[in-house]
Amino acid sequence: MSVIQAHGANIQQIKNYNSIATIKNFSVAEYIYEDGRETIEPFSHNHLEYEFMVPIKTIPLLVYDKANYIGEVGYIYPVNPMVTHGLALSLEHSHCLSITVDAEFLDKQKKILGHEGEYFYTRYDVPYGFFDTIKDFQNEFNKPEPNLYKMDSLAKLIVSILIEEGLAKKVDNRRPEKQYHKNIKSVILYMTTHCRDKDMDIAMLAKMSGYSQTYFTKAFKGYMNDSPIVHLNKLRISEAKSLMIGGERSFTKISNECGYRNLSSFTEAFKRVTGKTPSEYLSKYIKTK
Repeated sequence: MSVIQAHGANIQQIKNYNSIATIKNFSVAEYIYEDGRETIEPFSHNHLEYEFMVPIKTIPLLVYDKANYIGEVGYIYPVNPMVTHGLALSLEHSHCLSITVDAEFLDKQKKILGHEGEYFYTRYDVPYGFFDTIKDFQNEFNKPEPNLYKMDSLAKLIVSILIEEGLAKKVDNRRPEKQYHKNIKSVILYMTTHCRDKDMDIAMLAKMSGYSQTYFTKAFKGYMNDSPIVHLNKLRISEAKSLMIGGERSFTKISNECGYRNLSSFTEAFKRVTGKTPSEYLSKYIKTK
């Protein structure tokens, strides 16, 4: 059962997951945290399995090998075996998939696909139709008499997609741990919770941190590797992608709900963060039914 236990810092956290679909070498855990659910406190851990985190809603702060990242919607965050990872802030409101794969099982598929000896060093876009394939695996598991051959075939398909997409660019986006700066974490949490506020600005955030605006900007970038305004736009665009995944198709409504004052500002920011316009992103990565 280690492939399931790898999903949490300890097995007690499993009770927080909405669903777990699993076979011997592969599992998909899905959790949806809302008000009233038990909070997952910050933790870090490592395990022998590969893990792939897929945020459906923004995760405030992921830790990977001691560096900090936003868990942005629309990306897959791979974790290699025995690499320390986890949460830097409490998780109270979120929706995320956590896919865990036995290392021997995945490495065998890497060899078949011509990627033997390669490792995952960068996040990558969720492929078109990926969620539907995951849902097929979950639905089969939940049947009174699941077809284990079908589940195994789906698991191999999902793992092949994770390998081909994750190793295609051969980019190493790892970065070293940055110096900790007092109060920056609390500002990051505030930004995550209030990123849809149109009136949020850097001066207000600097005042909240207790630093001058110049030092705050320097300290923030030292901790997150992004300036506060870049971080804020990433949060807002992540929220926008979450709304798209949820079925919202009005870009005007999305732009308004995500803190932008007009559609053109939203479109410009979306393209700056993702490299695509909202309509291009929708057609490339999200199935419309």
